[in-house]
Amino acid sequence: MYEDTMIKIWGTRKRLLLTDTTEVDLLDLKKGSFCSIHSHNFKYNYFYDISAIVQIKTELGDIILRPGEDVTVNPHIIHQFKIIKSGKVLEIAYVNKGIINMEDIIRTKQGGRVINGEEMTLDEMREKGYLEL
Repeated sequence: MYEDTMIKIWGTRKRLLLTDTTEVDLLDLKKGSFCSIHSHNFKYNYFYDISAIVQIKTELGDIILRPGEDVTVNPHIIHQFKIIKSGKVLEIAYVNKGIINMEDIIRTKQGGRVINGEEMTLDEMREKGYLEL
């Protein structure tokens, strides 16, 4: 079993499995934070909500994901998640052709947190001295 934990501005990502075609991650999400606005050329992102409440924003519309619910974001769809209630989400990223490429992400805006009612990216938090991971 593959295991790797990475601290992110929005919480932690624990990698449970990595194969040529699939990544399985357990996300521990922090309320009031958000990931980058991004897309993938080849990866599908399947999210299964275990215990969080998460707003999944896409260029096609937004949904609120609650425990027991799931959603798949297809390649090329610009998306972002915002955490309404802390908790855990299972993320399965996979490709239908070829192999998983760790560089398959196009970010258009950095992730961050809501501080005093204002969304701040990681860099803005650093500039204002609010950064605490």
